[in-house]
Amino acid sequence: MLSAQGSVVGLTVLVVDQRAMRRRELVESLRRLGLHAIGIYLPTDAVALLDGIAADIVLVRSDDEDTALRYLRTRTILIRVDEQSSNDEAVAELLRAFGGPQPTLN
Repeated sequence: MLSAQGSVVGLTVLVVDQRAMRRRELVESLRRLGLHAIGIYLPTDAVALLDGIAADIVLVRSDDEDTALRYLRTRTILIRVDEQSSNDEAVAELLRAFGGPQPTLN
């Protein structure tokens, strides 16, 4: 299990992943770490949500670079992980990219 404390607690993260089970597990992991996490299906959904909410980070699981990702980079911190990354790897990448504390495995 991952644990984190400090500067990432309370941040809002949009989690973009087309696989529902994996997305739900990642959202739950981030919430356990004290982040506000919202799971969505496509990068274009994240673009639309950013018109109505303030998200600190968008974490996208994708091997493709598309227009929506380029746009998201101009609006917030974008973290992209590849399709093969585990949820623990995705969380660690988020923490590293944001400069937050490194996760510890319990």
